[in-house]
Order: sequence, then C-alpha cells, then structure tokens
Amino acid sequence: GHAVESGAKPLTEDLVLHESVPMQVRDGTTLYSDIFLPPRFQDLNSEASEPVPAIVAWSPYGKQKGTTILDDFPFRAGVSKTAVSGLQKFEGPDPDFWCQHGYGVVNVDSRGAYTSEGNLVMFGHQEAEDGSDFITWVYQQPWCNGRVALASNSWLALIQWRIGALRPEGLAALAPWEGFSDYFRHHLFPGGIFFFRVSTKTFSVRTLATQGKLEDVCEYAKDHQLYNAYWEDKIAHPEWINVPVYAVASWTGPVHTTGMFEAFNSVPNTVPRWLRVHNTQEWPDFYEDSNQQDLLRFFDRYLKDIQNDWEATPKVRLSVLQYTLDGKADTVNRPESAFPLAGTQYRKLFIMQDETLSSHPAPEEFLISYDSKFGNATFYHHFDQASETTGYFLAHLVMSCPEHTDMDVFVQVEKLSSKKQRQSTLVIRPPSTIAQWLLKLMHSWNVMPGSSGLAFHHGPEGCLRASHALGKSAERSTRWKPHYTFTERIPMKKGEVRSLDISLRPVGMYWEKGDYLKFTVQGTMVMPFPLQDLEMHHTDNKGLHVLHCGGRGEDSSYLLSPFV
Repeated sequence: GHAVESGAKPLTEDLVLHESVPMQVRDGTTLYSDIFLPPRFQDLNSEASEPVPAIVAWSPYGKQKGTTILDDFPFRAGVSKTAVSGLQKFEGPDPDFWCQHGYGVVNVDSRGAYTSEGNLVMFGHQEAEDGSDFITWVYQQPWCNGRVALASNSWLALIQWRIGALRPEGLAALAPWEGFSDYFRHHLFPGGIFFFRVSTKTFSVRTLATQGKLEDVCEYAKDHQLYNAYWEDKIAHPEWINVPVYAVASWTGPVHTTGMFEAFNSVPNTVPRWLRVHNTQEWPDFYEDSNQQDLLRFFDRYLKDIQNDWEATPKVRLSVLQYTLDGKADTVNRPESAFPLAGTQYRKLFIMQDETLSSHPAPEEFLISYDSKFGNATFYHHFDQASETTGYFLAHLVMSCPEHTDMDVFVQVEKLSSKKQRQSTLVIRPPSTIAQWLLKLMHSWNVMPGSSGLAFHHGPEGCLRASHALGKSAERSTRWKPHYTFTERIPMKKGEVRSLDISLRPVGMYWEKGDYLKFTVQGTMVMPFPLQDLEMHHTDNKGLHVLHCGGRGEDSSYLLSPFV
C-alpha cells in the first residue's frame, strides 16, 4: 500500500530492495546494482527454499531514478503516473509487478554509469562482455533459480541483441521491446547521412552521469563517416542468439523500427521467437497491463518451466494502422506466420508528368526538378478501392544533379483523405480527454510547438546519399530492402544520371476507397524528429536535384509498394 512517490501506483505487495550490490566483471571493474525481490529474501547470501528467476534491466540510465524520467516527455509519453510504482529505472520493468509474480528485478548501473566504476562507452563489445559477465553472476546467486532474462525498451532492448549473441551462462530468454541492432545504419548514418542525434550536446547524452569519462560518439562520427572497425564494434549479431526471444516492434517509432525488424529476422529460425507489432508508443505499450501479463506468460514458460501453451502464440502478431487519431479503427494482434508477409504483391507505381503515380511507366523520358535546400517534388496515387500495404516501400529514383557531385535524397509516404487532408495516427495518447482533444486540434491546424510532434506519426520515410548507391551488397539485399556497405563514397560527375534505391521503414497501412497516397522527394528530412535543440542531419546538397522519369520501361522512376 505504500506509494514510493506522490501520485504513483501504491505497492501491491511487500518487497525487499538490496541496494548497491557490488560485483566485478572479468577485468576487475566493479558494477553496482539494486536487486528487488519478494520479501522472504532478507539475506541475499542465504540459500533460498524457493529461488526465483531474475529479470535484468541493463542500461546507463541509473539503477534508481536517474536524470531521465517520463516526466521529461509530453504527457509522460502516454504513461499515466498511476500505471507504475516509481521503483522502475527509466524504461525498465516495474519491480512492483514482477516481484508479486515471483521474480527478481535487477537494476544495474552499466560500466561508467552513475555509481559503477570505469568509463561510459556505448554499445560496443565491452558493454556486451560486461553484460555477459553480469548475467552469469546473477545466475550463480543463491536467491536465483539459475535462469536469467533481459527485458524492456530502447537501450535496454538493443543491448539484448549484443549480450544475447555472446550466449552467457544462465541466460534463458530475451524480451527486446523496440531496439535497433546496427548503430551505424539504423541510428547515426541511415542511408549514409550523418544524423547528429546522440552527442554530449543532445538530450539523450546530457542526461547521462558518470564518475569517469563519457564516450562522445558524434565527435568521432564527424570525421569518420564511412563504415569501419569502430562502427563494426557497435553492431549486434542476433544470428548468434540461441535462447527464446519475445520481440516487440512498432511502425511508428522514430528510432528503432527499421533495426528492430532486421534484428528479429536475423534470429535463426531454429530458435523459438515471437514478434508483436503494436500501434502506440513503446513505453505505454510496455507498461500496459495486458502486455505485461503477456510477457509474464512468456517468462513463466521459459524461466519457470510452467506449461501454459505459450508455444501456441502466433509467431507474428501485427497491428495495421488506419491513420485515425484515436487508433480505434486499427487492427491489433492480427496473427501471421512471418514478416514480411507471405503473398505480398510488390507493385511499381511509376512517376508521371502530371504528378500522379501510375501502374505503367511513361513511354518518353521527362524531367522533374526541385531545389535541394528548400524544394520538393510530390506525387499522388488515388485508391479506387480499399487496400492494405504492409511491408517495405522502396523508392527507385533515377536522378542527377547538374551543380554538385553528390545528393542526399529523402522520401516520405503519407496517407491523405479523399479531400487530400493529411491523415495521422496519435502515437502518444494521454489519459486526459482534454489533452487528447488539444492534440487533435493542433493536428487539424498543423501546429506542433516544441516536442508535441512526438505524439503523431504521419507515415514511413527513408533516405540515401547518392555516393553510396553503388555500394550495395548483393548477398544481403532483397528486392524491397537494399543493404549498403557504406565503406566508400563514389562521387557523381555533375549531371551524371544514377539510380537510387531507397528503402522506407516498414509499415502496415489501410487505405479507404478515395484516399490518396502522397509520395514526397526532397533534399531534407520531410518530417523532422520533433525534439528541441536537436540537429537532425548534415546534408551534402547543392542546387537542383533532377528526377529522370519515364523512358526506361520497368526501370523508370517508381515507388515499389507492398500490397497485401
């Protein structure tokens, strides 16, 4: 019944906190963790008659409340104050929920974070190795039943791909709920374009704390914009994972979507794995009671050996978005066998001179240009029947630049109504009806002050730097998703015509009869990430970008669309 902080959810049952428990990783560095357990575990070192499984929350955000909290985000990102106890670390599992169900929750300060020794470095082998050592240490504790899992969002998810690949002794299951796996391609250099998102000047790093040194990845990135050994060290290998995985993704997350799907599909088919794709924002989804109960069933099966028919859960459960603000028309948890969906029909929608998209290419070539700094080119496809597009869009654009030797090209797909009004989905749904009404009003007026734009999702996007377009890996590319090496830039000659294949992040979308698909091509991000003081990207553009359309048959400029 105790409330840890004013307005928080009162504790459901008693629990015990063992604070700042030390352990040493293999090089002698001491890490500290807080261990939450059911109340019978008054002594950590005594043999327990009924040991419990452990859920580890690994991140540098502070083992107790750090400097990053949900209150920093608009409407607490949709997580009601009363939904959690306040004992959870940022983005971590709530000890109040898990201890009452017979689990221990271990909140650790990773190397260099807050109380732990060492320097704070990000996402590399050192952090994965530390995590592996820590998992094995937890597994050996008298209170633990010998089975350890990792769980939760963002940093706490992406590190699971790294730690799980090392197969530490004691690791029994993974629950990465929205976390990319390739720091270079998915986060800092999507399409080979430098996005200045994580540095000592940006929000996510300003809120970290260390007694040692803090790695400033962006300072390194400024002068090392090609893929090298440093970036290789920050890539996970989900293909090495050998324990059951319950992964969660969304179409709407601005950071993790592309990498999450890639990572899940890299886990071997021989490993038990499940994917759920939701229709909200990662934090309210994680703390939603029905989803915690779902995760409990997964952990009960693999950490407690409870025979609960978890294996009957569909391998893939999808949400498909209607792009209405309240989300009530969305399909949720539609069962599928795999993603991308079997039977997807990829249709080419060719760019036409009248700014439409057509099933047939124009017989003669024509040119469409836009100013690479301030302009764009937009095209529309009209739906004459209700449709669904679920999977990857890909923009195949034949382009040139008469004034420069490179081009940064950004593309976006949006849903418009029959009256060509933008349709969006409300990702953050505050509990207050007044707040929801205010957000809908702002959307209608197209006014998004500060970071309020985080509440909306308008459709999938993608980008590519033209000098990387020739560096495609044939082995790892698919028709709908090219894989670029980014190991060298091959400049264009002024006026040279080059084909660009730009994959957009995956999405599940419904279209009503009469709707329009709006396809935008421009030299800057179409929908900038809406956080204040965040510099989005460093583009290499000058003058006009020219689209070469028609005249090339099936190789003319088109938008490849995943119809289901």
